[in-house]
Amino acid sequence: MGEDLEPITAVPVISHRGILIIMAVVVALASVCGFVFGGTRFGFGVIFGGVLSFANYIWLDRTTKAMFAPDAHATSGILAVKYIFRYVVIGGILLLVFLTGAMPIAAVILGLSAFALAVVIQGMKNIISNTI
Repeated sequence: MGEDLEPITAVPVISHRGILIIMAVVVALASVCGFVFGGTRFGFGVIFGGVLSFANYIWLDRTTKAMFAPDAHATSGILAVKYIFRYVVIGGILLLVFLTGAMPIAAVILGLSAFALAVVIQGMKNIISNTI
């Protein structure tokens, strides 16, 4: 407890472009695997989920930037509704895919998870580049 710890001086910069590139690579690899091992519907389901993932990321980025803008206090209620509405829209799309059976829901969710995997990969890259 009484150890002298050095403060963190370098905060890793999260590259939005890097995350988008990683997302594209993850979706491409997952869709190729989906086409090979799961068939055409599964592969297209992964691609559809990947497109949803990109839309989700862009929507999240814009809403978050608007929430932290200097004049955001005047519209904070509307911004909070937009932030939560994103989940409702994506959930509605997933429900529609599930009910219609147009694509395997597992494939769509796999493609939608590209954002989470891209953030983990970007974080690992930052950890490795800062420790070497």
